[in-house]
Amino acid sequence: MGFISYVMETKVSMRKKFLKVLFLMASLGLAIKSEQTVVQAGTSQQDSMTETREGLAKAPDNLGLNESQFLHGDFSGFGSSAQNSAILQNSSMHSTGTSYDPLMAIRMTNYTNQEGAIWSNVDNGNYVNINNKQTLSCWLYFGPSQHIHSGDSFGDGMAFVLQNPANGVSSFSHKGTTIGTGETLGVWGMDTDKSVTSTQTIANTAIQDSWALEFDTNANKSNASNDDFDAESDITGQHIAYGYPGDASTYVRHDASSFFNTNNYYSMNHSGVQNITSLHDGNWHHLTVSWDPSTYRITYKYNDKNLDGSKSDTPLVSTSDPVHATEFGGKNAMSNKLQWGFTATSGAAYEPNLIALESIPSSVEGTVTSDITDNTQNKTFSETDTDRNVNSGDSLSFNYHLRFDSGENKWLNDVAQITFPSNVTFTNGDANQVLGYVTYNDGSDAKAEPIYASEIDKDTGRLKHSIAKDLYVSSDGTYRPSEATITVNGVANDVTTTTKVKTVSAHFDSDNLITDVNTPDFTIKKAKAISLALDQSNLTVDNSHDANITGTVSYVDGSTVNNSDVTVHENLNGKDLATSKLDSNAASGKLNLNIPSADLTQTTNTLKVYVEDADGNVSTTSTVVITKKGSLSLKVDDYSFGSINQATAAMLVPRKGDWNIVVNDGRENGTTNPWHLSATTSGLYNGDTAFNGNLVFKNSSGSEQSLTNDAVVNIANGYKSADGNQVTNVGKSWNDSDGILLKTTGFNSSGQYSGKMNWVLSESV
Repeated sequence: MGFISYVMETKVSMRKKFLKVLFLMASLGLAIKSEQTVVQAGTSQQDSMTETREGLAKAPDNLGLNESQFLHGDFSGFGSSAQNSAILQNSSMHSTGTSYDPLMAIRMTNYTNQEGAIWSNVDNGNYVNINNKQTLSCWLYFGPSQHIHSGDSFGDGMAFVLQNPANGVSSFSHKGTTIGTGETLGVWGMDTDKSVTSTQTIANTAIQDSWALEFDTNANKSNASNDDFDAESDITGQHIAYGYPGDASTYVRHDASSFFNTNNYYSMNHSGVQNITSLHDGNWHHLTVSWDPSTYRITYKYNDKNLDGSKSDTPLVSTSDPVHATEFGGKNAMSNKLQWGFTATSGAAYEPNLIALESIPSSVEGTVTSDITDNTQNKTFSETDTDRNVNSGDSLSFNYHLRFDSGENKWLNDVAQITFPSNVTFTNGDANQVLGYVTYNDGSDAKAEPIYASEIDKDTGRLKHSIAKDLYVSSDGTYRPSEATITVNGVANDVTTTTKVKTVSAHFDSDNLITDVNTPDFTIKKAKAISLALDQSNLTVDNSHDANITGTVSYVDGSTVNNSDVTVHENLNGKDLATSKLDSNAASGKLNLNIPSADLTQTTNTLKVYVEDADGNVSTTSTVVITKKGSLSLKVDDYSFGSINQATAAMLVPRKGDWNIVVNDGRENGTTNPWHLSATTSGLYNGDTAFNGNLVFKNSSGSEQSLTNDAVVNIANGYKSADGNQVTNVGKSWNDSDGILLKTTGFNSSGQYSGKMNWVLSESV
């Protein structure tokens, strides 16, 4: 209001006062504008800190950070104004960790006009070994979907970089002492001079002998200096891409000069471009970068894992062309090692760029896979198998295979946190409440490390088990051990309809590697009861006749039996026979089995039969007792010879006691075929020492035949001469000087010699 009073004074002073008023008003306007700028700047900086803190608070499970494994980028050569914004932080945003709040993430940038670089400490064992499979697993955070003040912009992103270690920690985009900003992300070349006509000049300002994977939150498409690398391309906005920063072919010159001025600008040849709607959405995003030494290719997977550890359904995956050592200055120049790190920049816009690690490539390279064994159906399947069907009530084993591949360190203190799939019962395990076991490839007892039902968390339902042994392979290749398999047993629930069981994740958290694996999804088929009804339970057959077994296979629900889908399982006298199928030409469900006479080796034979369909539905076991009518049988006990106190080089040793060698002839009355009893032996031994002599058979005429050396010798013959069972005790007809005797052929050391006699009772036809 004071300004109005000036305007209302006399005309004489009107112009002078009016000018004063204009001046004061202009001055006041400037003051107001300046004050608003300061307030906005302060607010944005405060917002950036808040957004960083919020990102850290949401960080997924990670390894934490060991300061000795990392080196901060050295910007001392870029002038006093260049400050490295990259720091290691804990959840409280402090750069010094504590036992209760350790360092957990790398903060690259979080405010405007910042540059940051962090590098692996190669000398302390943190590097990429190009001779081995190597994996970097981490989480990335680019900020909220919009700033607290929604008008603020985002930029510019960060890059994962592999470089020749000889470059050192001063590696960063620069031209002389001028540090790269904005679109360079700290790794690409600098396009700040419109007069430059050579792509090599641009490449010379990038990090040399390097490969970079960029996460660009600000598309630079304006065709203006320092804002053109994404021009003349299919890039539509925020994106991921990779390339060689120090290679001239990465850059493309465009001439927009006119008669009055020179205007060269440069775009980039991006590889593996993935356009992203928004990298900054308030979520952490998982990244896996892997090096394959057999193909020299780098593969990156973005959003390949969800925050709960489960596998993402929509990962972005790209694999590079072969990357050769020459791209990094030559194999000898880098001693088979690459230094890895991250660089980042921001211009007038800002965002919190955060990194949380799950693995360090050279520390531990480990692999975890999962499969399921259906013990009922005797099959094992993984996620790549097409047959992932089980039946209600099947006994299942969920297997998690851990393998140490390479690394500077042991796979230490690994804790498995296993989520159980639905529709499977993991109750109290066996009588000792054992759900399963951890086994190792070091030859140790397979049941030395049980997993108990008490290890299941009552609140989360997850199983938590600490793996007892560290995994490692020493430099000489010996095991310590290098592999472990966790097996947890359960039973597929009875379902009323065919049910698909979704994949679930298992989380493995150790001192130097965090990884997850998903179990295969599978389908539980509704139980379809199948029955087997045999027409016989007791069967008597003639001695030389086969046994024919018939029956019917059916489904309880009345559905048709497809004979070609039904497998018949037989067990005769405790021995499994070859499986067979129902005859596809027979009536549906018709079973017809033939047991050859030669297989019916006992007077009373027990046959057990069950059937199984293609879906693994199994019938109960049916039993048939098959009696051989009028059969021949032989009963022989263990016998011995007398002791020898002193033996000549050749003498006969008599039997000790009576030898009852009984032939039971139960054949039909009137049978005229004779029976024959023969014997053979492989000799007598005292441990590994053979007896100097042979078992011989001496008949009543005094003729001797050796039973050794696989010579089959006829011992006795007989005919059916009486009704009913006719018993012949062959040994009763021998005296002390005939029958089976022991003949020495040389002197023998004292001791007990033993062996086996093979008897064959046959019938002539």
